[in-house]
Amino acid sequence: MVALFVILFVVLLLAVDLIIQARHKKYPIMAAVPNAAPASKRETLRVPKGVFFHPGHTWARRQDGDSVSAGIDDFVQKALGSSQAVTLPSVGEFVRQGDPVIGIQHGNKLMHLVAPVSGRIAAINRDVLENPGLISENPYKDGWLFMVDATEMAASLQVMRVAEQAIGWIKDEVKRFREFLAAGTMQPAVGEAMLDGGVPVAGSLDHLDEKGLNAFEEQFLR
Repeated sequence: MVALFVILFVVLLLAVDLIIQARHKKYPIMAAVPNAAPASKRETLRVPKGVFFHPGHTWARRQDGDSVSAGIDDFVQKALGSSQAVTLPSVGEFVRQGDPVIGIQHGNKLMHLVAPVSGRIAAINRDVLENPGLISENPYKDGWLFMVDATEMAASLQVMRVAEQAIGWIKDEVKRFREFLAAGTMQPAVGEAMLDGGVPVAGSLDHLDEKGLNAFEEQFLR
């Protein structure tokens, strides 16, 4: 009699276990992950491999031989937010590293950026002249500005940063930019308008007056 009760009890446990497993398959238990932000919400500054960065926030990428493509970096394009017009040097013109040869129209202010390397302009990106928004989409691909037949390449690269050194420099520049905004050169709200990780909110420079824009140009684009 006792053995019969034991057998019935075991059968009952097995039946209950089968019911529980069936319910778990139909309604699976989900683990909660607190404060998990979707990757799409995280803003970053792009620092591509093989790209050399000038302290004036322009970049250069070596092509065949001494040919170099050039443009402005992601830090500047995010700070600007959008550009109304772009001016570039002419094909055949000789530019020297550090000379202000790029013009980015931002509101009523024409921001000047420098040539990342020395050499003769071999080609310009006419698509950017017609559609400056290409810079915002990706300043390192469709948003490139011009090609240079570089001279004194070794000397030009000495003042530029690449790979891990470039990443560290960009981080330092973001910190310096936050301090610049907090120094009273803009409306108070801009100091708070920084995304997670310190990345500039697109269009941060929209809040600066002419004096503030001149200060940004002098401190970051030279």
